[in-house]
Amino acid sequence: MNRRLLALVALVGLVTLSGCMGGLGGGPTSPDRLDEPPAQPYDWDAEDEVHITVTSNVTYRAVYDLSAVNDSIRLSRPGFLGTDQPLTISSLRYRYPNGTTINGSDFGAHGGDVRTQNNHLVIEPPGEDGRLAYSGESTPKQFTHPVAVEGGNYTVVLPENREASIPLFGRIAPSAESKTVVDGRLTIEWTEITRDRLSVRFYLPRDVQLFGGLVIGLLGVAVAGGTYYRREIRKLKERREEMGLNVDIERDDDEGPPPGMR
Repeated sequence: MNRRLLALVALVGLVTLSGCMGGLGGGPTSPDRLDEPPAQPYDWDAEDEVHITVTSNVTYRAVYDLSAVNDSIRLSRPGFLGTDQPLTISSLRYRYPNGTTINGSDFGAHGGDVRTQNNHLVIEPPGEDGRLAYSGESTPKQFTHPVAVEGGNYTVVLPENREASIPLFGRIAPSAESKTVVDGRLTIEWTEITRDRLSVRFYLPRDVQLFGGLVIGLLGVAVAGGTYYRREIRKLKERREEMGLNVDIERDDDEGPPPGMR
């Protein structure tokens, strides 16, 4: 076994081991991570089965109506070499119908469970009713999230002044049934999602303006360069004609002797 193969095997082993140890230390089920307070209060009164709020500081907050959940919520994200990895979350909360809220590390004491299993983060709520919420990290101008409630209705609220309508800059997958702007925030709704993942690519209007300005600038440079090239070619032809060298400089087929030697 050569060194390259050994290095590849070692790398795969480290990735596998890191996935298996996801529940230890600072992994996706760390009590400290699950119990830390959310950056902003959860929208417990959202009427959707799944309501996700994306923030401008590259984070999100998700709230589930547990009446639409079958036993557990399974969450994963694409990982190394095409394998799935458990989704890393924080600030896990369960809210009983009477308004009592417990932290994620208390799920076990109330009949629930939080664990990693088969490359998924598995959340079993303490009750069949009520609501469950957690926070997570996103990426700039792109939000992707697993669909844990198959056939459920999802709502994603983007940060203020974001848009997703121009194909080159924005994309919503799968296609949404409704897009509205509420208080300056684009709200995207799916009445029924059958895919295993949803994705929204969004942008600021100034991004389009900057890109348009860049394209116009490049076109201007190209036009100016072409004009300058043609002008120089014309000057060169005129100069050769004045010298009696009436030669087509755009044609070089090496046919016949040079001018004046025929």
